[in-house]
Amino acid sequence: MTSISGLTSSAVMQARRLVDMQKQMSDLSLQLSTGKLSQNYTGLGIDRGLDVNVRAAMSRLSSYSDVITTVNTRVQLQTISLEQIRTLQQNMRSSMLPPTDFTLTANGQTTAQIQAGSSFAVALDALNQRAGSTYLFSGSKTNTPATDTADHIMNGNGTAAGFKQIVAERLEADQGADQRGRLNAPTATGDSVGLSEQNSGPFGFKIAGASTTIPGATVNGPAGSPASLSIDLNGNNPADGAKVTVQLNLPDGTQKTITLTASSEMPTPNGSFAIGATAGDTAANIAGALDGAIQAAGKTDLVAASAMAASNDFFNIDADHPPQRVSGSGPFYNATSLRDATATDTVRWYTGDDATGDPRASMTARVDDAITVNYGVRGNEEAIRNAVQNFAALAAMSFSGSDPDAHDRYVALTQRAGDNLATNPARQQISAIETQIAGANVSANAAQKRIDGKTPVLQGILDDIENIDPNEIGVKLLAMQTQIQASMQTTALLSKLTLVNFMG
Repeated sequence: MTSISGLTSSAVMQARRLVDMQKQMSDLSLQLSTGKLSQNYTGLGIDRGLDVNVRAAMSRLSSYSDVITTVNTRVQLQTISLEQIRTLQQNMRSSMLPPTDFTLTANGQTTAQIQAGSSFAVALDALNQRAGSTYLFSGSKTNTPATDTADHIMNGNGTAAGFKQIVAERLEADQGADQRGRLNAPTATGDSVGLSEQNSGPFGFKIAGASTTIPGATVNGPAGSPASLSIDLNGNNPADGAKVTVQLNLPDGTQKTITLTASSEMPTPNGSFAIGATAGDTAANIAGALDGAIQAAGKTDLVAASAMAASNDFFNIDADHPPQRVSGSGPFYNATSLRDATATDTVRWYTGDDATGDPRASMTARVDDAITVNYGVRGNEEAIRNAVQNFAALAAMSFSGSDPDAHDRYVALTQRAGDNLATNPARQQISAIETQIAGANVSANAAQKRIDGKTPVLQGILDDIENIDPNEIGVKLLAMQTQIQASMQTTALLSKLTLVNFMG
C-alpha cells in the first residue's frame, strides 16, 4: 500500500526529535542521580575555567592541611621526648644535691650513678624517636637514627673507642706520671717557696695565682710558659693563723683553691703548715704541705674535672668539631695536645645531621602559599648534649670502698654534674627548644584556621558551578516525559497513515 512521502518525512523527523528528547531525558536523569551538572569540564560551559582554578586551589589547601597534620604530630612527639629528657635532667640534678650518699653497690657505683646510667639510655631512646619512618632529632637526616647505641657509646665498637676509654686516657694525661696534675713538686729555696707547671698543653692543673697574709711576704707570678710562681717570706716567720692560698685552674673550667694555715700545734692539723724555727724552715713546711694538698687534689678534684673535660671532648661535636682524643698511643702522662678523632678509632655518639647552621631550619614545611615553618631539632644541640654528657660522666666512673680518696672524688664529681645540670641562663635550655618548635606549631595551626575559613567558600563556588537544583531538574524531567509521550503518540499515528487512509 502506498504511503504519502511528505508524511513519511515528517514521521522520520519526529522520530529523530524523539531520540534527541530521550538523550536529554537521560542527561537529566544522570544529573538527578549524581547531583552534578556534568560529568566532564566541557559540559560546564563558560564556567569550566573557573572550576579548574577553584579545584586546584582546594587541592593545594588540602595538601597544606595534610602537611600541617604532619607538623602537629611531629612537634608533639618532639615535645614529649624533650620533656622526658628535661625531667630526667631535673631528677638527676635533685639526686646530686647535698648531703651526698656514698653508699656503693656491688659494681662500685652509687644509686645515683646507676640512675645516671639509666637516664643516659632513656635519653638516647628519646632522641631516636620517630614519626613513621622519620627520625625527629636527626636534623635533615631524617632517615638516620640520631645516636649510636648506649653500649657502643660507653664501651666502644670494635676498633672505635667508647667514652670510658676517652675518660681513662684523658685522666692519665691530666694527672701525669706522679698524679700531681702535671705540676712539679713544690720546692723551698731559702725562705722562698716555688711552684711550677710542666709542659703539658691543655692537661692538668694550671697555676692561676697565689696570695698570703704573712706580714712582709710577697708573691711573684704566675709568669712564663710553662707558668711558675714564688712565695717569698722575705725573712718573716708567720704567726698562727696566717694563710697561704694557691689557685689552680682545672681542665673543665673550674678552679681549685688550696688554703694552708700557719700552725704551731703538734701534730699539724690538716690544711695547715708548721711554723718552723726560721723562715727557711717554714718555707720548707709550706712546700711540703702544698705538695700534699696538690697530690690530694690530683686524686679528687682533678679526676672529676678530667672526666667532665673528657665528656666535652667526646660529646661536644658537629661537622666542624670532631671528637677530641689525647694525642699519641700511650702512655699518655707525657701528652701535650689533643687530636681529632676519626670514624675508625672513635665512636661518634651523634649520628644525625651535624651541620652548624640553625637547627630549626633542618626540618621545614610549607603550610601556606606564603608561610614556611621550621621545626627541626638536632640531638647534639647544647641543651640536649649537656644532659646526655653529664649522665654519661656520672655513669662512666666507679669507686672502691677501700680507697680513702673515693668519697671526696665522688663529691667532686657530683658537685660538677649537679652544677652542669642546673638551669643556667648563659647556656641553651631544653625549654627554649620546646618554645621554638611550639612557635612553629602555632604558625601551622594559624594557617589551618585560614584554610578552614577558605575551604567552605571555595566549595560553595564549586557547588554553584557543578551542582544542580534537584527540584528544577525534576520539573524538567516531568516536562520532558510529557513531550516524549506526545511525540511517541504522534509518531505512531504518522507511521500508520497511508494514501488510502488519507483519501478515505
